[in-house]
Amino acid sequence: MAEVFDSEEIAKRGWRQGTILGDALAKLAGEYAPRTMDVDSSDWLVLTSHDCDIVNVSIDKEPVVEVLRMRTAAAGKVDRRQSWGRNPRTLQLAIGARETPVVLSCGVHDRWTIPRDLLMQESPARCLPDKERRLVAEWLAKRYIRAAFPTEFDQRWRSKLKDWQKLLRKHSEWMQGVYLRLSTVDELPANAPYKCHLILAVPHRKRGDADWARKRTEIEEEVGAFWNQFEPGIECAGVEVLGTDEITLADIEPYQRFDADWVSFEDETPTTPAVVGFNGTSSYVADTDRSLSAGKRLDVLQCSRQAGRWARDLMVRFFRTQG
Repeated sequence: MAEVFDSEEIAKRGWRQGTILGDALAKLAGEYAPRTMDVDSSDWLVLTSHDCDIVNVSIDKEPVVEVLRMRTAAAGKVDRRQSWGRNPRTLQLAIGARETPVVLSCGVHDRWTIPRDLLMQESPARCLPDKERRLVAEWLAKRYIRAAFPTEFDQRWRSKLKDWQKLLRKHSEWMQGVYLRLSTVDELPANAPYKCHLILAVPHRKRGDADWARKRTEIEEEVGAFWNQFEPGIECAGVEVLGTDEITLADIEPYQRFDADWVSFEDETPTTPAVVGFNGTSSYVADTDRSLSAGKRLDVLQCSRQAGRWARDLMVRFFRTQG
C-alpha cells in the first residue's frame, strides 16, 4: 500500500468505471487474481467499480476496486447468443471499427479486487465506449437483481421464447421497457392458471409520431395474441402500450421487469441511459432505453397524474378478482 493516499491523483489520472489497465498495472493486478484464474498479457482488465468508489477520499472506506478480465477472442465476430447481455453468465463485445473489431469475451466470475491505491501509479490505457461501459455494468448488476418468476409459469411459455424475442425485436424502436405482473408468484398446480398483465413503455417522444395510434394498436394486438396462445395455463388479462409520460413509478411498482435489455442495446444508438430501479413488493423496476440520452431514464415517468390514477385503478380492479 502507498504511504500517502491521494484520491485526487486517481481522479486526475482519469480513472473511472470502464477504464482499462495499462500493461504494467495489469501485470501487477494479475498478482492479485485468484489462483484458479490465469491472466495473459493480451487480456483487457477493465475497472468495474462505481466512479464514486474509485475516487472516494477515504482509503479505509474503499480500500479496493474491482477489475474484470476480458479475453480477446480469436473469432472476428461476436457470438450473438452472448451479445448485448443476452446471457447472464457470459458476455462478448465488439470494440473498434466495424470492419476490424476487437472481440472481447468474459465470464461473470472473471473478476477480482486490487488495492485502490495502485491506480495512483499510472493512467488508464484506454476506456470502453460509453454504451459498452454501461452494458458491462448492467450485465454484472443483473446477476443480483434480475427478475425471477415461478418455474411453473416459465415452463408454460418458454418453449416459445424465440418467438417472443422476435416480436420484441420487431418493435424494438418502440420499446423502452416491458413489465409483467402475475396474479401470484407461487408455484401453481397444473390445473390452476397464472393470470398476467403487461405494460409496454414507449419513449414519450414516439407518441408524437403520426403512426402512434396505429402502432399502439398493432403492438397491443400482437403481444396479446402471443400470450393468449398459452391458455388455459396462462390467462392474459390485458396489454397496455403507454408512453413513459403516461406512467408513474407507482403504476409499475407491483410489476417485474420482463427482461429485454438486449433488444435495446443491440441497435446502433451510441449511448444508453443510466439505470433507475427499486425493490418493491416482490418486484424490481429498471429499464434500458435504446434512444434517450444518458442523463434521462425512468425519471421521465414524472407523468400524467390522471393517467397514473387510471392505470392503478385498472390494475387494482383486475387483481382483486384474483382473490
